[in-house]
Amino acid sequence: MNSLIIFLFTITVVTFFPFLAAYGDSEYTEYFCGLHGWSVNETGKSCLIDESRLTPFVTDINYNIELFASGLEFPVSIDFIGDDMFVLEKHSGKVIRISDNGVPYDEPVLDVPVRFNYYSGLLGIATLPDRVFLYYTESYSGDDTREGQGIENSVDAKNRVYQYDWDGKKLSNPILIKEFIAQLGNNHHGGAMTKGLDNEIYFVIGDEGQSGVFENRVEDPCYKVSFVNTECSNEPVYETGSIFKIDTKNNNNVELFAMGIRNSFGLDVDPVTGYLWDTENGENYYDEINLVKPRFNSGWNSVMGPADRENPDTHPCASGIMGNESNCAVEHRGYQPIPPTFENFVYSDPEFSWYETVGPTAIAFPDESFGYSNMLFVSDYHYATIYKFSLNTDRTGFIFSDQELSDLVVDGSIAQQPLELFFAYNLPGGISDITFHNGAMYVTTLLEGAIYKIYPIEFTETIVPVWIKNNAGWWVTGEIDDSTYISALQWLISNEIIKIPINDYGTQSETSVIPNWLKYNAGWWVTGEIDLNDYILGLQWLISNGIIIIK
Repeated sequence: MNSLIIFLFTITVVTFFPFLAAYGDSEYTEYFCGLHGWSVNETGKSCLIDESRLTPFVTDINYNIELFASGLEFPVSIDFIGDDMFVLEKHSGKVIRISDNGVPYDEPVLDVPVRFNYYSGLLGIATLPDRVFLYYTESYSGDDTREGQGIENSVDAKNRVYQYDWDGKKLSNPILIKEFIAQLGNNHHGGAMTKGLDNEIYFVIGDEGQSGVFENRVEDPCYKVSFVNTECSNEPVYETGSIFKIDTKNNNNVELFAMGIRNSFGLDVDPVTGYLWDTENGENYYDEINLVKPRFNSGWNSVMGPADRENPDTHPCASGIMGNESNCAVEHRGYQPIPPTFENFVYSDPEFSWYETVGPTAIAFPDESFGYSNMLFVSDYHYATIYKFSLNTDRTGFIFSDQELSDLVVDGSIAQQPLELFFAYNLPGGISDITFHNGAMYVTTLLEGAIYKIYPIEFTETIVPVWIKNNAGWWVTGEIDDSTYISALQWLISNEIIKIPINDYGTQSETSVIPNWLKYNAGWWVTGEIDLNDYILGLQWLISNGIIIIK
């Protein structure tokens, strides 16, 4: 397998966060940042990330990455109206408006009272030219309240979807579209939203720790929720684990679109087919990417990942958790039971899965001017990585060149994932959302309180002098030392024989030790096993980490 060798160095230094595990007010912001060895930044709203360890990096040399905006308070979702970006601050309940040059307007366009904790708060946004839809956990107190500051604040909170009018300056005239009971806890409130090709709006709520009929517990087919009603109800009082569609052309009629969703942070609609896609977080195993057609059942909590795979989360007797297969019931051996059809909702396997969880968040299709027209992008939280997936001809699944992915599952750790999956990594503070606008990708980093911009640049490949390849070969075989090799590269770059896009985040390295994987890279370039683009990735790393200083 062509594993991601050049990425191993930087990925291992990323702190692995539980998703959205941060508080919003200053006291708790300082506490949380301190847990990771970070101070609070000058705004007091987010963590001061050690950028010398986390240098944003794009694997395609034809694209650059730069800081677009900063100083935000836990930005969780973004969308555009015209050329202005709307940013949701998860814990403050504010919708921040940012101009196309990255400068925020003086005042937020909206400030709503939210109950915030790990998963709740101001969560999702979808925009039309004159209307904006928001999903948030509304606090009845009139103030932003952290769960635990008073039981009354938690009990009275509701997960709600509102429509607002946009007059060019403010969001006003809220209309309640859908209401859910927000459980007394921090589990899986969902909130992701997106717009369809006919201006329909999709949004998702997670399972909120429930095991009701929408989580495929149909053996007791009544609508009963532990903290809501003790007796069966004839109506779905708590529609958890579901995706809904708002028909904005028909009085905002709300339709149950999909069920069996454990915990999703990403929705997007294919601009070619109109199909909805989502990301879904597993419990301990199997994160998913799903094609969500009408009446789709994602399977939780019967199935997570492909049904023909064992999963300790859904089968306690699998993999020796409560014994071995010999003492498991036959029906629990080697696969997960497909849930029966419920009200015409039908299960299907995910289009892609990670066995070891990466915490997938946003999912997004690029616009035409960005490039990658036959690709789908997915971000993750745990590893601050953006993945790219090549779509098949009918855009209903993926195609891969690496045979290790032929079963549509990454079986190992992130370090074992094929190189072809990676587009960008090391976005400090965990990625919460990505979106495209006017040929650029915008990426929010939750804990850093920042937004990054990735965009294509003009790049002309120049013929590399023969002696450069000779030098690389001699370095690999030990005929020249590191300093001679680096001197040759400095000359190559400073004279623009090879043009390398470099961001502003490189720092002087504490050591000048060149890792062994760079020699492998150079050797493969010499022998033709990798191309110039892949070789330049290694040069970018040398520059970003201060081993090569451009003079």
